[in-house]
This record gives sequence, C-alpha cells and structure tokens, in this order.
Amino acid sequence: MMSVQALCGLPEGARLREFEILSVLGGGKTSLVYRAHDHNLGRSAAIKEYLPAGIAYRPAHAQVNVPPDKSEAFAQGLKRFFTEGRNMTKFRHLVFREALQLFTENGTAYIVMPYYDGRTLREMVRDGWRVADIGNLLSIILPVLTGLSMLHQAGYYHCDISADNVLIRDDGVPILLDFGAMRRKDSTAEERPIAELAPGFAAREQYEENGEIGAETDIYALSALGYYIVTGIIPDLSFSRVVHDLLKPLASFATSGLPAEVLSVIDRGLAPGPQARFRDIASFVKALESATQHAMLQSGGPLAREMM
Repeated sequence: MMSVQALCGLPEGARLREFEILSVLGGGKTSLVYRAHDHNLGRSAAIKEYLPAGIAYRPAHAQVNVPPDKSEAFAQGLKRFFTEGRNMTKFRHLVFREALQLFTENGTAYIVMPYYDGRTLREMVRDGWRVADIGNLLSIILPVLTGLSMLHQAGYYHCDISADNVLIRDDGVPILLDFGAMRRKDSTAEERPIAELAPGFAAREQYEENGEIGAETDIYALSALGYYIVTGIIPDLSFSRVVHDLLKPLASFATSGLPAEVLSVIDRGLAPGPQARFRDIASFVKALESATQHAMLQSGGPLAREMM
C-alpha cells in the first residue's frame, strides 16, 4: 500500500549504480519499493529501500538524513533490513522473491529483486475476481504451503501473509513479496522485526505481548487468505473472534466447484485459537489433499476417474 512516505522517495530518473528509478511501487513504515531499469542487463528490477518513517528523512537530494537522537534506532532497523536481504538469498523457492543484490548507498541500504508482471490478490479480488474451483484454490495455496514448509523446517516463520503480500504472476505462479516480518523461532526481542500486522490476516498470538509464534501462525494467515479469495471478505480481526466469533464459516459458501469438505479444512486453519489449528504444514497439506480427493471421488466426474 502506498504511504505518505513516498513523498520523500527517490524521484523518477534517479540512479542507483546501474539502476534507474522508474516509479514507486509501494511502501510501508520502514521501507519503499521502486520499479527500476537495470541498464547493465536491460531488464526491470524491483528495489527495496530502507527508509523508516519518523526516524529518517530525505531532503531535496538523494542522501538520507538521520537525526542524532534517532541514530541508534536507525542502526537497529538497518541491521534487520540486512538480515531480511540475507534471508532472501538463503531460502530459494518458486514462491519466494530472490535478493539479487544487497548494498548501501545514500546513507541507507537497498535490496535488488526481480520485477514480476502480475497483480496482488488484493487487486484481483477488488476487481471482482474470485476462486471458482478446487484447482484454482489449490494452485495458489499449495505452492505457498510448500515454501512455508521450507522456512518452518529451518526454524523460521513468515508472519506476514496477506492479500497485499501475495502476487499472482502473469503465468499464474503465486509469489510471496516480502520477508520483512520473518522471525526465527529462537529470535531475541532485539532481533525481531517491527512488523505491521495485516488486519484480518494476522493471527491472535501476533497481537499478544507474549504470544508464541509458530507454524500455526502462518497457517492462520494462509487460511484467512483462502477465505478472502473465495468470498471477497476479509475475516474479522483474530483477537475479536476469541471472545465472540461471528465469522461465517467458509464451508457455508460451498459450491459445486468448491465442496464444503475442502473449505472446512481452511475453516480449521482459521480457528482463533492456535491449538485448534493444524500443528504443522504437513498436517494441513494432508487434510487438504484428503478432502480434495474425497470430494472428487464423490463427484464421479472425469477428474475423479483420472485421480483414481
């Protein structure tokens, strides 16, 4: 989502080494993302700039300024930014955006990434698109689950899956756009990123001071995403659902293409309490596959016969 911080972003035509800034793609409280042209390779790139609002500012020139009383906070955030870039090189998967370069310039730091033609799920749903059948649903959810499984096995959790953070490339491949909120299971308070929680997608434990982050946290967010792309409705805030859950079950939106037994699996992943969700990615995937197979066999159609 574009922020007012874009007002102090690099202008069109500015140069960063071999890259020419073309436009601002979006931004948040700690960074901006630009579309750029790589003059060396003759292709587009996406560049993320560390620019924390309220801590750093950019006057009329390219250099980022940091007041003396904000220098420590800026340095801590910069360290997390470099960790994000290194994590992007550490975990390589079809659904993860790769870091191509990580460098410092203009008094701050930059992560260079591939630029993808496509639209975020937020944009697609806003324009009227909805998931129409099981194949469409699983083509988005399963690749992301396999990527998350890689992170979880290494002791990391993504912690920022949302409709704004998943882009569907023009070839149909889903891409997780941002690693900025990713946490290690054993991370200290100083190492943890200052994350902007996505309302409706963030799990209850992310709002709690001593909430324990785990596989269930990412499973909640991905299930909320499943709910959104089927219904066009963002789930109620997770912490409000703990006391009085008024969220209509996804299974109640079942159609011939989206049978209730498959949607019920996502409902379980969207349970307000982490103990009621699936304990790990493998359990979630197994439940989705089992429900899908059962639904297909019950239908008796050509796809069911092929599966058998």
